[in-house]
Amino acid sequence: MLARAMNSPPLYSCAVYISSGLASVAARAASAAARTKGCSVVDTFCDRDYARSSVKLVGSAGPLLEAAGAAALEALSLVDLSREPHPAPHPRQGAIDMVAFMPLSELRCELIARELASCDDLAWNLGQKLGMRGVPVLMYGLRAQRSLLETRRGTSFFSSVTTASSRDTSTVLPLDFGPGPPLRQDTGISIIGSMPYVTNFNVRVAGEISLVECRSIASRVRTDCGVQVMALPYSEGTFEIGCNLQATENTESPSTSSVLLIVQSRLPPNARVVKSYVVGLTPAEALRRAQDDQATGQYL
Repeated sequence: MLARAMNSPPLYSCAVYISSGLASVAARAASAAARTKGCSVVDTFCDRDYARSSVKLVGSAGPLLEAAGAAALEALSLVDLSREPHPAPHPRQGAIDMVAFMPLSELRCELIARELASCDDLAWNLGQKLGMRGVPVLMYGLRAQRSLLETRRGTSFFSSVTTASSRDTSTVLPLDFGPGPPLRQDTGISIIGSMPYVTNFNVRVAGEISLVECRSIASRVRTDCGVQVMALPYSEGTFEIGCNLQATENTESPSTSSVLLIVQSRLPPNARVVKSYVVGLTPAEALRRAQDDQATGQYL
């Protein structure tokens, strides 16, 4: 864990991902979370092209759980998944698509086992809370004994981007909380859990390159770095290779520079990287913003 004041409770991070690209939705979810004393909204992100946004929070366990619940419930009151674009511009299966509770660390998992267990407890508490509000919930992480990727594969997440797929959200996994079947289509399924800290790193490419070639590059990044990665069409003839950079049981989180080098080395001659960027914050940046917030209130 990163340094914090002596005798203060440990701080954790939570990322709430929303299936809407409207800045107003993210702003209202962030405002709802910011009403919780002891928790800071350190970042919001919106992408209209992908119809996706996120709110990132940092706080001690109790306030973080309360703030995450407030953000999720506010977003659920604003987003009707059955009215969002189909096929989805970015894979999805829920209005609150995913929530991740994460230690503020990029160390390998064996060194932060206690923090990961605490994050898992927070995730199950939030899952139960949303389930009691009528939201179908699937869990991932330590107690669920499956990863985020394995959980997504059990739903319509990946097929949601195909024209031939049904608009309806579906799952072959039994729900952990909430009603169904039949599933509510306005909320879809919220996937909630714990994981090592994720740095979302996107590389946008343009030029004479196809989606098939981008997926091949993504496969190389996955093999070389051991991270979750996918390639998707973006806009105006460009593609994005999106990576979830995080530590594993035995290795620390890979750097953005190492991923960028792999992508650049695999591009065809007439293709180029036009943009590379981090969505959200590194653990150190998130902690710094939370500390600034406590001192000035700037991020509330």
